[in-house]
Amino acid sequence: MTPAGILMTALGLLWGLGGTVWLLRHRSYTAAQVPRFLMDLLGFPVELAQSVFGRGGVPYALLLPNMLIFGLFTFAPMILNVYVSMTGGPSIALFDRPYVGWDKYAGLFDCENLLVPKTCSNAGYNFWTGMYNTLWFVAIQVPVMVGAALLTALVVNRNIRGRGFWRAMFFYPVMLSPVVIANIWNWVLHRKGALNAALGDTTEAMTALAGLAGFDIAATVILAVVLMVVTLRSLGPDAPPLAWSFVFAALLAALVTWANPLSLIGRDGSGWLGVGLGLLLLWIVAQGHAARPALYAAAAVSAILLLSIQFDAVFAFDRYRPVNWLVTPKTGWAFFWLVFVFCWSHMGFYMLILLAGLQAIPADLYEAAKMDATSPFRAFRRITLPLVMPTLTVVVVLSLIRSFQIFDEVYLLTGGGPGRETFMVVQNIYEVAFASDKPDYGQAAAGSILMAVVIAVFTFLQLWLTRRQSDL
Repeated sequence: MTPAGILMTALGLLWGLGGTVWLLRHRSYTAAQVPRFLMDLLGFPVELAQSVFGRGGVPYALLLPNMLIFGLFTFAPMILNVYVSMTGGPSIALFDRPYVGWDKYAGLFDCENLLVPKTCSNAGYNFWTGMYNTLWFVAIQVPVMVGAALLTALVVNRNIRGRGFWRAMFFYPVMLSPVVIANIWNWVLHRKGALNAALGDTTEAMTALAGLAGFDIAATVILAVVLMVVTLRSLGPDAPPLAWSFVFAALLAALVTWANPLSLIGRDGSGWLGVGLGLLLLWIVAQGHAARPALYAAAAVSAILLLSIQFDAVFAFDRYRPVNWLVTPKTGWAFFWLVFVFCWSHMGFYMLILLAGLQAIPADLYEAAKMDATSPFRAFRRITLPLVMPTLTVVVVLSLIRSFQIFDEVYLLTGGGPGRETFMVVQNIYEVAFASDKPDYGQAAAGSILMAVVIAVFTFLQLWLTRRQSDL
């Protein structure tokens, strides 16, 4: 029998025999009270804890085994990690490692300028490169993740057709292993993967369309029809819906980017101009003042831009070549897809938390706002957002911690490349401790402690800002 089996057998005998002796010493039973005796034996630990610790100490006595296990597998490794960070040598045995004090930390901070990792020692260069990449990843990914989760929760919280199906579909990626997710997206993003194959098929279709009807004419007609449908939906009999206005704003931004009107004056930046005009249109519609005139003006501008676009020169589908999405350096694609895959795989979990928070908001508040003719955007800003803010804080903190701990997806998708563009701090800790020919457990422990300090600072800062905002 294994040691675990022996331990479980001993605990069962101690419970059964010890409980029987204790119960028979404190009370008597008749033959008809055997079921009662069995129930008392089942609850024997609670009675024993109450008699030893008193009624007020029972909850703490029941929590004691869980806290012992939690301390053994959580707090003890943390304390040992601090000790390992102050020791050196290649041995994994604690008592065979010589004490070196703060040397491992000093090696990580051996830099002329902490903001420039190239000026650091080899250990500091790898660590701070990973740290800055991780901070950049967190700064982009957390707002995207929280925004997407909140938007999705708002949609699936409404009474839409197939609501249960959509909730399950958004949550499904959470149940997949990170290894499975990375392999799926590696297959999609490979040079000969599904994405390049789909884009190649689109290229052939658009080339054939250009040969049949002239690409400029066909694309202009298609986009004109889309623009007309979006305009009609946005300018309905009631107030302009925010969802269709968002589609209109995205279409306007795309048309401004493609038409590149700033090139007439020898300037760049039409993309930012398009994004700015789209956001301005959304803000005007959300405010509810002069929404229709703004949409009419945007429709006129979009029509003019549509006629000015040279589609064959802008899109150039016939010159498309497969893209190495994950290995081409200095393009930003590897980082973009890493953010996308991470959000896709984890967004459902945070959506579920926010959905629970949204369902806890009383429906009477929305009915009263509707009776007062409050716009949906104002109801969201004045009712939904303040009441869901505690749940949103939890989501932000959890996503912040999880983003700092990213390892599986990046290690399997990009391996930290191309170059060091997606090299994260957890990967540095892993490579120093386990993937190196000469593992340095002390340096890896020091790096993990510094990462924990950074996570704690960001977490407490977020909680402090949220508490301050709620107090105001």
